[in-house]
Amino acid sequence: MVQAMKELLTKPIPKCALLLLLASSVLVAEASTRYYRYINDQGVTVMDSRIPPEYVKNGYEVVTINGRVLEVVPPAPSADEKEERAAQRQRQAELAEMDRYLLRRYSSVEDIEAAKQRRSASFDASMAILRGNASNLESQIENLQSRAANMERSGRAIPQNILDSLRDLQNELVKIQKQMTQRELDRVQEEAKFQQEIERFKVIKPDS
Repeated sequence: MVQAMKELLTKPIPKCALLLLLASSVLVAEASTRYYRYINDQGVTVMDSRIPPEYVKNGYEVVTINGRVLEVVPPAPSADEKEERAAQRQRQAELAEMDRYLLRRYSSVEDIEAAKQRRSASFDASMAILRGNASNLESQIENLQSRAANMERSGRAIPQNILDSLRDLQNELVKIQKQMTQRELDRVQEEAKFQQEIERFKVIKPDS
């Protein structure tokens, strides 16, 4: 048996078998060679062993000589696409931060509703104080205006201290009215914030 193997190995390889072996080797080499298929500026599909750098950003395919696709490289994103992806990542990061905050602070939607009611009560209390202050100022202004009117009817000049006090009271009233307007805006924003938190909490803990 061993002798037969030796004789087989020492026999010359027929020429046709050698050619077949070489052809097979070439085919294997060609099949394993990587080519690049891309579209040039004229819109023509090109397949080459290299791809010019200016076409890389447009995307291309890595293929074998017989056209089998090994890899698809997509086009590079445009400036608008990059901006949109960055904005999307930012939104995702903000949502993740919001989720962590909600899960630390609340255990159910009812907790958020209760916090919303407490905040609303706080707004009501502060608005009641501002309204009381505004009403007090309005009374003082009316009294001074009445005194000034009486002086004018009697032909007397209105003292400067009354005019100064009247101006100061009116300025203070305007300031309080602005505070009341701002507090109402704050209330609307807070209610919207709580509603957003409720809707988000339902998403991250639908069984709550």
